[in-house]
Amino acid sequence: MKLTKGPPDFEAQNGKAKSQKARIVADIARIVRREGLDYLGWRYVAKKVRQVCELRPAKKGRKLPRVLNSDEFRRFYVAVDQADNVQHALMLRLLFYTAVRVSELCKIEIADIDLDACKIRINSGKGDKDRYVLFGKSFATALRTHIAAHPRSRWLFQTRRNGKFSTRRVQQIVKVYALRTGVNATPHTFRHQAITWLTRHSGLADAELQLITGHARRETLAIYQHVALDGDLEAKYQQTMRNLEL
Repeated sequence: MKLTKGPPDFEAQNGKAKSQKARIVADIARIVRREGLDYLGWRYVAKKVRQVCELRPAKKGRKLPRVLNSDEFRRFYVAVDQADNVQHALMLRLLFYTAVRVSELCKIEIADIDLDACKIRINSGKGDKDRYVLFGKSFATALRTHIAAHPRSRWLFQTRRNGKFSTRRVQQIVKVYALRTGVNATPHTFRHQAITWLTRHSGLADAELQLITGHARRETLAIYQHVALDGDLEAKYQQTMRNLEL
């Protein structure tokens, strides 16, 4: 009888690959201990090994961030205002005005806010970096009223148990309004929304946007230039194509 070859045992292959890597790790660990390498020494060796072996990370494709169109954006905030929850209204507007990450929003303390200068100090943001973010003067009035109404609060947005909001809780709040209005949004959507808006309308240089948004690399901001195609640019393109007889 002729036996047909069955499908490859992927679990066995995966287990073999893991055991091989485990042996390599064990061998390297023995060498590091034997040679008495410290952290910096090991970093140097690892870097040189990558260079000698020409090891490079696989290139990852970069996807454009998803943003709401103008109708979806306004519909979302109309729903927030109709809910008549002042803290939600302030929180979700601050996400957009400052382009902060949700984890950074949750850690904002009253002491971090300069109402006169219309700026907030973000402590230990992504990459453990501090920076300042800005908000509009008209929004400062709403923040001042909110802070005055909670004189004993430590956090700008504080729970009933006097703790700070968790990132998960803010995600849930955004999801409630997103479902109510039929839009696809998370807290990070409003960071994308703000940077796209600033890229299109502010005239700020990339270096200035980088300071405000807390991006580690200026090149990251390039993706927002694709999302924020200027209206004049689009009009020029359409006019040019209308003049083409094809």
